[in-house]
Order: sequence, then structure tokens, then C-alpha cells
Amino acid sequence: MKKKFLILSIILTMTTGIALAEGMVFDPTEYQATTTQKGAVQSNASIEKKTQASSTYAQDAISGQNSNFDKALFELDSAQVNIRNELLDYKAKYQEVDTQYKLIKEQRRVLGDQIKTIERRIKEIERSKSQIRKTMI
Repeated sequence: MKKKFLILSIILTMTTGIALAEGMVFDPTEYQATTTQKGAVQSNASIEKKTQASSTYAQDAISGQNSNFDKALFELDSAQVNIRNELLDYKAKYQEVDTQYKLIKEQRRVLGDQIKTIERRIKEIERSKSQIRKTMI
């Protein structure tokens, strides 16, 4: 029951959104609506001047935005290059530490083996000493 209600409410919301948006007017930002009174006639020259002025303003705004976007893209590119260089530095440091770690690990293993062999020799000597004591008694 709850699932059906949820589905119906979603469908209702979607259809009302479409119905309400249908009557809306979407104008471009460069479009300037001019209202004229009855009987007033505008010449083609004045209309052309208005369209040229609005188009130059739009072109200036677009070129300004493009230069801002170009600057932002350049800054992002340089930041990306810096981050990649930093990544390479960290990878080199990591590789160096990793090789040192492997070297130390190998040295540790060798020293551990030497310690074990020395401990075995000590145990063997202790056993032989105890056997000699047993035979003396």
C-alpha cells in the first residue's frame, strides 16, 4: 500500500512539474523586449543600433568570460602540473624508502639466522657439557 502511494505521489509530482513549466516563457539573456505604443513607428536604423549595442555588449561579456575561463583553465593546468611533480617526488621518496626497507629487512633476516645458528651452537655445547657430566658421575 505504501509503495503504491509513493509511486503515485512521484508520478503526480512529475506531471504537475511538467504542466506548470509548460506555460513559462524562457527568454534568452541577450533578448530585450521593446514595447511600443499604438501609432509609434520605429525606424530600422534605431532598431539596428539597439541590436548592435546589445550584440557588442554580449560579445564583450562573452570575451571577458572567455578570458576569465582561459585564465582559470591555465591556473588549473599549472596546479595540475605542480601536483604531478609533487607526486613524482613522493613516488621517488617512496621508492627510496622501500629499497631501504627491503635492505634492512634482508639484513634483519640474515642477522636473525646468525642469531639462531649461534643459539643452536650454544645449546649443542650445553648438551655436550651435560652429557660429559653424566658420564663423569
